[in-house]
Amino acid sequence: MALQQDTQERDGKAQLLAEELEKEGLDAGYWLPKMMQILGIKCREALQHLEYEDYLQLECEVRHPWEKKALRKLLNMRDKVPSINVERIIHAEQPLPTSPKVTHLEGLIKTLQQVKEHINAFTDASGSSASAVHEAQKKATLTSSLAIYSLLQSLQDWVQKDMELLVLLIATCAGYQVEISIPPGHPENQDMAKETELAREDSVNLKEQDANRAEASILQTVLTVTPESQELSSESSLTDGSKQEFLQLLKRLGLQSHYPRKMGMGDFHTINKTSPQPSQDTELPGYFLQRLLTMDCQVRYLTCRNDSNPKHATVPQTTVKKHQHSDTFEEFFDDLEDAAPECASRDGHVHPMDLQMAIFHCADDFLRQTLATKLAFCQLALPLLVPNPCTSRIEFPLYALSQIQRSWKETEKSGKQAGAKGYNNKLIFQAQTPIVSFFRIGSSASSSKSQLLNALLSRRKHDTFFHRHCRGSTRERLLMEGVVEIAWYCPRGSPDDTFECCVAFCNLHGDARDHGAQLQFLQEISAVSVALVSDLEHMDSRGKELLQGLLQSERPLICLLTEKENVAAGQASRTVTIGMKNRNEAELMEQLTKTIGNLLKGSNVHFSLDACVDKARQHGFVVDADQAACVTAKAKAKELVDLLKTEKLSEIKSQLLPLQGKLWNQWCKKVKEITRLQERRNKSIEHHRRQIEYEKKAVRRKQFEQAFPLNSLMKSFIGFLQTQPADTKKYFLQWMKVFMEELSSSCIEELWKDYHKLWTKILAREKSKEKSSITAQLVSRLDALSDEIKDSSIGLEHLLREAGQIYEALELMNSKTESFVKLPEIAAELMVLGYPVELMDGDASYLPLRWVEAIFDSLIERLGDKRVFVLSVLGIQSTGKSTLLNAMFGLQFNVSAGRCTRGAFMQLIPVGEELQQDLGFDFVLVIDTEGLRAIEVANKQSLSHDNELATFVIGVGNMTVINVFGENLSEMQDVLQIAVQAFLRMKKVNLSPSCLFVHQNVGEASAKEQNMEGQRRLQEKLDEMTVVAAQQEFCDVSSFSDVIGFDVNTHIHYFAHLWEGNPPMAPPNPTYSQNVQQLKSKIFQAAKKQSQHSILRLSSLKVRIGDLWNALLNENFVFSFKNSLEIAVYRKLESAFSQWTWRLRSHILDVQMRLDNKIRNGDLQNVSREQIEGLVKETSDAIEKEVEKYFREDKDCETLVQWKSSTELKLKELKETLLHETKKKCDYLIELQKEQRKLDARKLEYEDELLRRSRELAVTRIRMILDSVPLRDTFTSVWNQWIAEVSHAAPPPERVDIDAQIEDVLLEYFKEPGFYARIRSFPKGRGFSFDKEKHVFKKAHCDSLPQISDSEVINLQHITENIIVCVRANIDKKEQEKHDYSQNFIHEILNEVQKGVNSVPSNAKCTFNREYSIDLSLYLCKMAAERFKAMHEAFQKANDPAEYLSSKRKDFFQCFQISCQGATSIIIFVVLLCDKIEPALRRAVYERTAKDIAEDMQGKFPDFQGNRANLEVYILRYLAEQENFEYFKQYLKFPKEFFQKYLETRVESYCLDGSRRLEKFLDSSLHLLYGNILSAVSSSTQSIKDRKDRENKVSLWLDEFCRELTEVISLPRSDLKGLEHQEVTDIEFLSSAMVEALAALRDRLKKEFAGADLSSFSRQPHTILAEQFSGCWAQCPFCRAVCTNTMQGHDGDHQVIFHRPRALMGAKWDGTDHLVVDICSSLVATNLEFRFHNGKWIPYKRYRDAGPACSTWKILPDSSMQAYWKWFVSHFRTQLEALCNGKFQGKGEIPEAWQRITKKGALSELTSVRPHPSEGRTTRDLQVRRIFLETSKRMQLP
Repeated sequence: MALQQDTQERDGKAQLLAEELEKEGLDAGYWLPKMMQILGIKCREALQHLEYEDYLQLECEVRHPWEKKALRKLLNMRDKVPSINVERIIHAEQPLPTSPKVTHLEGLIKTLQQVKEHINAFTDASGSSASAVHEAQKKATLTSSLAIYSLLQSLQDWVQKDMELLVLLIATCAGYQVEISIPPGHPENQDMAKETELAREDSVNLKEQDANRAEASILQTVLTVTPESQELSSESSLTDGSKQEFLQLLKRLGLQSHYPRKMGMGDFHTINKTSPQPSQDTELPGYFLQRLLTMDCQVRYLTCRNDSNPKHATVPQTTVKKHQHSDTFEEFFDDLEDAAPECASRDGHVHPMDLQMAIFHCADDFLRQTLATKLAFCQLALPLLVPNPCTSRIEFPLYALSQIQRSWKETEKSGKQAGAKGYNNKLIFQAQTPIVSFFRIGSSASSSKSQLLNALLSRRKHDTFFHRHCRGSTRERLLMEGVVEIAWYCPRGSPDDTFECCVAFCNLHGDARDHGAQLQFLQEISAVSVALVSDLEHMDSRGKELLQGLLQSERPLICLLTEKENVAAGQASRTVTIGMKNRNEAELMEQLTKTIGNLLKGSNVHFSLDACVDKARQHGFVVDADQAACVTAKAKAKELVDLLKTEKLSEIKSQLLPLQGKLWNQWCKKVKEITRLQERRNKSIEHHRRQIEYEKKAVRRKQFEQAFPLNSLMKSFIGFLQTQPADTKKYFLQWMKVFMEELSSSCIEELWKDYHKLWTKILAREKSKEKSSITAQLVSRLDALSDEIKDSSIGLEHLLREAGQIYEALELMNSKTESFVKLPEIAAELMVLGYPVELMDGDASYLPLRWVEAIFDSLIERLGDKRVFVLSVLGIQSTGKSTLLNAMFGLQFNVSAGRCTRGAFMQLIPVGEELQQDLGFDFVLVIDTEGLRAIEVANKQSLSHDNELATFVIGVGNMTVINVFGENLSEMQDVLQIAVQAFLRMKKVNLSPSCLFVHQNVGEASAKEQNMEGQRRLQEKLDEMTVVAAQQEFCDVSSFSDVIGFDVNTHIHYFAHLWEGNPPMAPPNPTYSQNVQQLKSKIFQAAKKQSQHSILRLSSLKVRIGDLWNALLNENFVFSFKNSLEIAVYRKLESAFSQWTWRLRSHILDVQMRLDNKIRNGDLQNVSREQIEGLVKETSDAIEKEVEKYFREDKDCETLVQWKSSTELKLKELKETLLHETKKKCDYLIELQKEQRKLDARKLEYEDELLRRSRELAVTRIRMILDSVPLRDTFTSVWNQWIAEVSHAAPPPERVDIDAQIEDVLLEYFKEPGFYARIRSFPKGRGFSFDKEKHVFKKAHCDSLPQISDSEVINLQHITENIIVCVRANIDKKEQEKHDYSQNFIHEILNEVQKGVNSVPSNAKCTFNREYSIDLSLYLCKMAAERFKAMHEAFQKANDPAEYLSSKRKDFFQCFQISCQGATSIIIFVVLLCDKIEPALRRAVYERTAKDIAEDMQGKFPDFQGNRANLEVYILRYLAEQENFEYFKQYLKFPKEFFQKYLETRVESYCLDGSRRLEKFLDSSLHLLYGNILSAVSSSTQSIKDRKDRENKVSLWLDEFCRELTEVISLPRSDLKGLEHQEVTDIEFLSSAMVEALAALRDRLKKEFAGADLSSFSRQPHTILAEQFSGCWAQCPFCRAVCTNTMQGHDGDHQVIFHRPRALMGAKWDGTDHLVVDICSSLVATNLEFRFHNGKWIPYKRYRDAGPACSTWKILPDSSMQAYWKWFVSHFRTQLEALCNGKFQGKGEIPEAWQRITKKGALSELTSVRPHPSEGRTTRDLQVRRIFLETSKRMQLP
């Protein structure tokens, strides 16, 4: 066990150490064993104790240069060896290494000398490999470093600070750093030894004289030391001095942190804030990248001239001699010499090519590739060989050049080869071309190679190579020496082409004598060499030797002699000499061009850059493609493409990518079909849906079977992307693009040639008007060729599309595995890395929504839910849309002629942090789309396809750039019509994107006025298109500005031609680049002004994409669009509204209870509205402020604003309603109290009299010793006598004949003959049964109908039941309020019946007849009569003095008994007062508890925490869980009543669950009120006990006591008049007696409450909840589903969550008893028709045309499963058939798929659509749910 623990602990430490390594980017698998083996490190803590010598041991093991820095950071080392150890040298606690032991300078010098000799000997030895030399250099480095350490330790021990400083600093200057770039064998070691010895001697001599002078000498030596090798070495062009200058240049440009190779694509793509011009050198790299990004070919002239810095002055400074004049000719020239400007220094502006090369050195491979691609697009030369400024090694950037695509057309020759040559379009690094190399021997002030090359390439029209006369050039340049640049001449197949074929031109910068390696490499690969020779007569031996070698070479050589005018004729065929001096440039270039052309014709030396790699490696050049990650990725890409080659190109997709193609297209077609359902033969819509679902699943199953298990191609592709690091993935994807382009390009070229030949034949036949079967065969072959070209076009996007299809197939087949679940992470990572990802499949014109949503989910997981500005582009095919986006943001969208982009692609661009604050978003999502009106899809469906595409990209974009080529209005019309219609659709669905128009290829506009005519015409055309589109979309707008905010002056941009000349050699037009930059600026200015509401987060954008696509699948976009984001915001508002209304309602309930108590107590005789409003004002104002804050500060405030006024109005209306109801109740209670007061006065008079007599009787019996029986008998005999006296004096009660009054009212109301007899004969216990034959009559226009439909009968039954329920509820309310009977009650019943009759729709084909009104009125009045009699009798009994006094007998006997037993007056007073308090306290406890229960449930139960829609979902869940058809029946027939019953059941289950919760609520209220009464007793006692102004203190005490409790309980002061006569003088004793009595009362009530139930409540808790959630009760005209809007009288249309099969409202197919199973949310997407009440037939698609009953409903097409009601219909089929009197047969047959739906599936659908998802289920919620279900099983629900 212990061994196991030790092993676990050891593994844990190793794991922590591995994590530290991985944190610094080090491969733990490689470095962890090394550290354990070399240094013995086993845990993370040991890293803190390592010394520099430990690092040196590890440094020998590094594989990549960057690992050194990572190791230094890991071990906490600093950059330079000496600086790391300065503190340690001075304050060291641990000794430095002892081997080798060096104690004096002589020993160090000797050691360095030995190291140098060892390295030299090793290097000069034959057979020494590069790796062996490198290993020897590493060991020598370690030896030299340890020797320096040893000497520094000795000097420290001897306290020789001056010598220590000398060694330290000279070693630093010699290049001894942590990352040692100069091996010890180099001359710098010798320099260090020499300088150290000389400095030591000087220091020793000076120290004998003065120590300070000695230290000064050391510092001077350090500051001025320069190794002699820097001055003497002529073999290397990059010395340590130039290295320091290079590092200084990087610092000046602000690039020091990016070197080496640390600048990535993020620096290129990130959108940052910029100013118009760079103001300092550190801004230059950013400007260079941004201008290169916009394809500005003038980027190479970029400089920064800071006039404020005298060193950077652009104007030469002259010296002026004051008071002197040039009087003579000679003095004038002397003055000119004195005034000559100083030579340009390094302190001038940065040379443009130094800027470019500095960025190149700092860029990683991927940025280098992008730079090279952009430079090539700008027709600028590219670096081919690049000396490294710090290592002197030469780099060959093959990978950087691997993505450059060039096209050319070679001149077709005559004769046998005619037509053999043609168009080429390929990656240039693979192209076999002749190479012509230019280099210079010597220095020439008059001639420039670069200028000659520019003249050859573009006839001096464009500077492909930068030369000395270019703008920004200086005499000093740092990084171009030894650089070889390359550019290609690409002919366009024109007679004036300079060369007939593609030719590569190389240019070696600097003197060729100093760059032997580069020159030798160029000689080996060049077909022709061109040497620019200067100073031939005085050339040194190296130059002559070099020239001799060139002349003897087998390769042709052209010598351009700068100092010769003429040369002798008769030159050798391989060598041509041309004199340049005093030559006409045109003639010279003509001769040079002709000579090169002739030499190339005779040469067959052709090389591609790919083929040059081996030669580069032989020369020891560093090839970027040789990095391990790149090699791994390239090998894998080659392996996968080899798999592709095993199939015929046109069959690759069908064989290796089976999830796309025919099956995928079939599936997409089925998805669209399901949104456009049709009735098929004798089958319903739902059967059609089921059939399509079945077919969809079958297609997916076929795909699944074809694709799984995955073939080796996709398995390897996905596996590699899932397992490799990011850089390896990027290499892999680039090589895949290269190899796949290579695979398909040549084949497609041949296919296009065949296509062109075939098309030419067809045109010739059509021209000759030949019509035969041969022509038809040719057309058929042409179509087949077209399909083959399409199938042969394969790229990386097809592999990624297949990955998406794999994910979608697995998702729908429920066969997901962990590895495939992570597929979207691949696409998300590619987007983050800057790759475009397919949004819409261009081949199938379908958006794979599940895949896209999963990608967005992965993006959110990776980046967070960031804000995104979406920019989309729209335009006709081949108008430069992708080129525009690539130029604007430096993207990678495909660009070429024809159908370059299919579907839609999206690419994510980060926004810089500083700019994020200004713009209000974090990323820009750019969406590039295929062109509209493409020839490839020019068929009858193309218009629909284009409209869908335009609607989608405009809807999803915050801004759409509408790209138009030229100003021809007829060409513009197509795109304008599509775009305008799309914008109009957005307006109708409350989306508000913006647009900018870009007119490309317009030409140079010299003045804005010249464009005004074009703007006017465009505005007219837009308005014209708007009117046309408005007619199609059925809306009333007349101008484009009515649709979106459009300003013709600012929203139209004119672009110059893209090319400045004729491609392929034409550079981009600089004006085009400026136009792009201006457009980009305008876009972001417009984005900044856009509302934050329109800037969506990734999660919201995902939802918006889904909404748009789902709506587009339907034929009617506007009708089908479901704005989920807006719906979610509205649902959230509903929840907030519910909370606000509850607060207001709860507060007014409190106010009402307080006012009721005051009225009952007689303290309030009148209540004004202002008074109530004043009590509510504080809470109402607080809610108003909260509402204002919510609409102002919520993140969706701009969406919410549309509902702000209506919400405030609804709150105001609710407040008014609640105030009105409160006022009404108060007024009613006041009137009731007035009437009651008259009765109470009489009762009080009798009560006082009886009380007096009982006291007198007690006094006469006070001394008698009586037991309880004689005492009671005595009291009873006297009591009966008193009651007889009172009854005799009281007036007799007024009796009312209720039956007679009912008869009178009915006779007066109906006035029917014989009606009296009918009333008399109506039996008391008879019920009411609706009879359609007896109670219904058809309207005149409906007499021809055979019978009344069941749905109409059900509707009439529903009205009847509502009338009965309302009447009963009204009587219940009167009974609760203990009203006396009034004749008005009969009129109320009759009015309720008439109201119900009038509720039948006016357009109904039948209604109630008079017989119905009579029968129902009779039934209701007879039923009410019995209850009214009971009410009247109860009222009489409660208010009859005799009855009242009889009920008080117990109280009087108690008083009599206490008095007889000799009790004090205080005891009697307390007993009587508590008797008065008890009923009032009980009533107050129940009232308060009802509100508390409702409030508690509203806060705790998820049912009641959201809106009505949320509550509806819980009701449906409850119904399914109960699985009781009677419950469903009640819900369907009486939704409002069931809703209230559900609330009642929820309250009962919560309060009566066995946990004594109701008792606890009652105890809580009792405790609170009991405390209030105790407080009133105490405060009344304190107020009265010391007062001497009145003798009757008990009356005063009662006044105070009642005043304190006036708002707490109902205890009228008038009811306590009988207590005033008690002789109470000791108020404090009264107080203590009251406390004891109240405690006993509390205990009594607690005991009573322990057995209480909800029936004791006068106002039920569920009633309060029902009022809160009453909402809207409108029902769908087709299925009777109830609107779930929380607000009564809400704005906008009615909506529901779930519509139902129409069978649930009894709908049948005409002429049959077959029930309709179709669901209205499916029907509204079809062309089926309906009609109401024999009206006209109306298509379901236009259901709103059916009138008010339908026009106020929004029924969205829903293609989802809709499982809940389908399960219900299938599960309760038999019961439904009996209820609806129909059969599920024929067209009403229940689809088989419905029968497979389980209850679990139906419930899961409820969970997935729950409108209030933020409410999580807590443990308490689950417990409450369980208790509720258990309780409801025991209860009788409806």
